[in-house]
Amino acid sequence: MTEEMKEEQARRQLAYEDAIKGKTDEEILAVNYFFNKQTKKGCVRKHDIPAVTDEQFDELVSKRANEITSQGVLAAMGLTTPPVWIIDPLKVCTPEFEDAEYVRMGADDKARTSRITTTFLLYAQDIMYIYTRTVSLTDRFCDETSASILYKDITSVSLNTVTTEVRHDVLEAGGCMRKAKEIPVWIPGTTNTVSFTVPGKTYTVNVGGAKAVMTAAVANLRAKIAESKKK
Repeated sequence: MTEEMKEEQARRQLAYEDAIKGKTDEEILAVNYFFNKQTKKGCVRKHDIPAVTDEQFDELVSKRANEITSQGVLAAMGLTTPPVWIIDPLKVCTPEFEDAEYVRMGADDKARTSRITTTFLLYAQDIMYIYTRTVSLTDRFCDETSASILYKDITSVSLNTVTTEVRHDVLEAGGCMRKAKEIPVWIPGTTNTVSFTVPGKTYTVNVGGAKAVMTAAVANLRAKIAESKKK
C-alpha cells in the first residue's frame, strides 16, 4: 500500500470517527451503511467499519417510518376522536435527497439516503389532513409539518410524475489490485407528487410508489370537492 493510500485511509477513518461521535446504536448502524462502499465481485476487503447490508438498512428505515401512526398524527393535530374516513388513509415513506447527509447506491441499484419522509393523507367528511415528518437516520434532525384543508376551498388537484437526475453520489471504483478512485455518479430519481391548490397556496406531497392508489383517491377527491362546492 502506497503512502498516498495510507493517508486516504487515515482521512476516511477520522471522518468516520467524527461521524459516529455521540451517536446512538441505530445512528451508528446507518453511518456504517454509508461509509462502507461497494467492492467489485471477487474482491476481498477488510472491513474496519462494520458492514451493513441493504436489507439491514431498509429494516431501519421501516422501523423509523413505523414510529408514527395515524393515531399519533391525529393526536399531533389535536384530534381526540378519530373522524370517519371517506377514503382509505394513505401512508408512504420516501427518501429525501435534498439536504441528506449521505447518499448511496445499493447493490440492487436502488439509491438510499440518510433522510426519509413519512407522509400521511387523511380524508375526513369535510376536511383533508396532511402530515409529514422528515428525519435523519444518522443524527437527531426531525422536521414535522401539518395542514388541514376544507374540500370546498380546493381549487385544483393534480398528480404528477417527474424523472430527474436528482443528485450525484461519490462511489469508490477500482479493482482489487489497483488504487481506488472516486467517481461522480448521477442518480436518476422518479418522484410521484400530488398537489392541492387553495387560494394563495399550493400543498405538494411526495406519494412515493403509491401512484395507483393516489390516482383512485384523486378521482374520489375531485367528486368530493365538486359536491362540497354545491353546498
